[in-house]
Amino acid sequence: MQDGEPGDVRTIDEVRALAALAHPDRARLMDALAVDGPSTTGAMASSLGIATGSVSHHLRVLTDAGLVERAPQDPTDLRERRWKLVSRGMRWSAGQFRDRPAVASAAAAAEAVMLGREFERARAFLESPEPPWDDSAVSVHAWLRLSADELTELGRQLEELLLDWRRREIPDDGADRRRVLAFSRAFPSRP
Repeated sequence: MQDGEPGDVRTIDEVRALAALAHPDRARLMDALAVDGPSTTGAMASSLGIATGSVSHHLRVLTDAGLVERAPQDPTDLRERRWKLVSRGMRWSAGQFRDRPAVASAAAAAEAVMLGREFERARAFLESPEPPWDDSAVSVHAWLRLSADELTELGRQLEELLLDWRRREIPDDGADRRRVLAFSRAFPSRP
């Protein structure tokens, strides 16, 4: 699926998908497929440092959950299956599961895995800054006073801004472009 096509970001509301995302290695596989595109089990095992058997198992779970599917076979090499994401991005909110405790629990576990990975990635970057990227990295901290509807709109605008950047045509101008993780969180809290 190409960025910007219908369905490139989908709302997740099935317990099976959320439970699958609650495993750190499965989250890493999803990220690898999002960043690198369709790949083989062996290539993902090698790049992520996960045993091939484990990658195969996790891909089956992700496939059963409707998050990953077989990519079209390369006619020149039918020996290895390639895997791809069903959609390039996902979204869910805790409120959508208020009346479904099992799904809410799976959503909280998936969110905890994602938050932990975001934290670890941010910490790893801060521990080994590299010019000019250390000057370009962004950290925004802002306290806002919003209604629930305004918070929803803020989230929609932030998501659309990030998706516009992801979907843009990347110029072939020789600039040093690297993979960049951009995430934001906005929620009620107290100082």
